[in-house]
Amino acid sequence: MLFAVWLFYRQFWFFTNAVSWGGWLVAQVPLGDDLWLLLGPLFWLKFASFGVIWYFMHTFSRQKYLFYQNMGHSIPRLFLGAFCLDMLFFFGVLALINWLIHV
Repeated sequence: MLFAVWLFYRQFWFFTNAVSWGGWLVAQVPLGDDLWLLLGPLFWLKFASFGVIWYFMHTFSRQKYLFYQNMGHSIPRLFLGAFCLDMLFFFGVLALINWLIHV
């Protein structure tokens, strides 16, 4: 399952990361205590970007789903797994940056 989610996520990881890091930069790179105030808006920004990705993939790339469906994976489960993976990567790197600056 993780390999299929990774293959699926690789199709649009650049867009989701560009939106996430762009949102963080627009918020003027908050770290420390200010970062905690931004976690909610960043979560919703990532959720909205996944909605846009779902819309475009559902509209223009529907045939790519067949590969994953033939392996026994449903589309909602793929998107949920990719969303969790994206959240883990982004907030993990953000926590690492925060930790490295405050050490």
